[in-house]
Amino acid sequence: MRHNFIDRYASLDSPLHILEARSKLLAFTALIISVLCVPMNGGGLFFAYFFATAILMGISQIPLSFILARTFVILPFIVLASLAVPWRGFLGFGVLFVRAILCLMLLILLTNTTRFSELLRGLRKLGCPRILALNLGFLYRYLFVLTEEAMRMKLARDCRRVGRAPIRKELNILSSMLGTLLIRSFERAERMHCAMLSRGYSGDFPVVSPRRFTWHDMAFLSGVMLFIALTFIVL
Repeated sequence: MRHNFIDRYASLDSPLHILEARSKLLAFTALIISVLCVPMNGGGLFFAYFFATAILMGISQIPLSFILARTFVILPFIVLASLAVPWRGFLGFGVLFVRAILCLMLLILLTNTTRFSELLRGLRKLGCPRILALNLGFLYRYLFVLTEEAMRMKLARDCRRVGRAPIRKELNILSSMLGTLLIRSFERAERMHCAMLSRGYSGDFPVVSPRRFTWHDMAFLSGVMLFIALTFIVL
């Protein structure tokens, strides 16, 4: 099962990929906050941020089809969220829709230009609580394991029956499967924990050849901050 669904293109070697995680975390977070702060009548600001996002997409060398596909997957939820503010009319709907699209594209760029382990390391260096970073790391590493286990259980269920059962029986089967999956996840977690301790796990995941904060990172971060300041001053 493919489990690089978050950082599939993080192994590329573009100018954006070689930057240290902290500079990208700060820069993309600043861009996202700036997008959320754009006023309702800030059409020029939205165009400027779309232009900047397009430049970052070109620099990152991530396929445009991949970014658009990921965006379209979340598109129904964005539309539903936009419809939740009908009192602002069509203008409010459009502004919220554009904000959501921009923020989503920026997040896709961030997660696909930085390995997840490097993102967690950058969060730790920026002051993120250790327990939160560890939980995010375990979630990313083992979520696909539970998903694969659930798929095997579903396949076993389908092989042992013909046709569909009544709704009530389907719900009973589903509840039994969820209970079994919960028990198996506890048992697997115990085995994984023992295996990690036997291999010298001390509470942190080592990062092979971690990147260092260099003048390239400072230049990128300064350029993003200057762009944000200029857009709000000029536009």
